Amino acid sequence: MTTATDKSPFELTVSDEKGAKVFHLHGRLMDQQQADHLMKVLDEHLNGKDGMNVVLDMGRLLYMNSTGLNIMISVLTRTKKTGGQVVLADVSHGVRQLFVVTKLDTVFPILDTVELALAKLNA
Repeated sequence: MTTATDKSPFELTVSDEKGAKVFHLHGRLMDQQQADHLMKVLDEHLNGKDGMNVVLDMGRLLYMNSTGLNIMISVLTRTKKTGGQVVLADVSHGVRQLFVVTKLDTVFPILDTVELALAKLNA
């Protein structure tokens, strides 16, 4: 069983679903090396693609700190500059609290499932 205290490494997979890029985040997002990896993968998938919508599937993200928050803001900024949108999906209670405390829950749409996030982007 996986718990928030596990030292799970950060992993990232990407899928194309209903006209959006879905980035599935796994493990713990907490250091600059992980953040750099995430931004590199995002850049590879989003460069030259104006208006690309992004879902960040956080269902398996066990932990995130301020480094992770900075990355989320960077993703939002880069995506919006090209006319796209970012929606967070399946955010765990602990990670959601980080967004609430920092008031970033008012900046990022947070939906319960990837399917709901995709529906919002396609509405």
